[in-house]
Amino acid sequence: MKLYKADAVVLRARDCGSGNKLLILYSREYGKIKVMAHGVSKPTSRKRGAVQPFTLTRFLIYRGRELDSVSQCEGVEMFSFLKGNLEMIGYASYLAELVDALTPEREPNVNLFTLFLETLRLMAAGDIELLVRAFEIKAVGLIGYRPVLESCAQCLKPFSTEVFFSPCTGGVVCSACGPNVPDAAPCSRGVVETLKVLLSWPPARLPQIKVERRARNRIKYLLHEYLKYHLEQDFKSAAFLNKYITPPGL
Repeated sequence: MKLYKADAVVLRARDCGSGNKLLILYSREYGKIKVMAHGVSKPTSRKRGAVQPFTLTRFLIYRGRELDSVSQCEGVEMFSFLKGNLEMIGYASYLAELVDALTPEREPNVNLFTLFLETLRLMAAGDIELLVRAFEIKAVGLIGYRPVLESCAQCLKPFSTEVFFSPCTGGVVCSACGPNVPDAAPCSRGVVETLKVLLSWPPARLPQIKVERRARNRIKYLLHEYLKYHLEQDFKSAAFLNKYITPPGL
């Protein structure tokens, strides 16, 4: 069929001249898709609001020979709390950039779509920093790179109090293996237990836990190194957050 429907969050929108925009969408039904939205930048376009980044939109899409195009679209959820809030926009941009990096085109992952949408919704009133950390570890697990947290990823034996975390090995390594792993970074059992909670708990439960600033900083560093290793890239939005957004308590 030439026309198909998709509920999708707009990850990116790029101006292409003549009022047109190239959209990168993440949809429930088809995963990541690239579509052209003709004329949406014109002041008279009724589609204009529905194709803004971080908007959940119901699309009717025309299947083209080389590139699909938007036939109709209706905004479903605008996440108005993001407007004018630099911190919120920074974190939403990071989530969108991460989803884009994690996913190939046209491979649906309903669990990742649901997690993405739930995290965006909870940002309005939740602990944004922990929500994003939880999203990182859950999302990377959903695409097949779940870190090993229950035993040493190198020798598979139980670990003691002193542990390390190694992206190339795939998770926590014990005190015996750690010194022999090139990228192993010191870690604590408390940080490992927090990582387990972030991985296993539903995002809505995260406000129930208290994580001190030192542990938050360590978790952020370890997960970013893990993502950089497995995705082989840095993230522009993460650099922006590091430079301009100061977490509470610093």
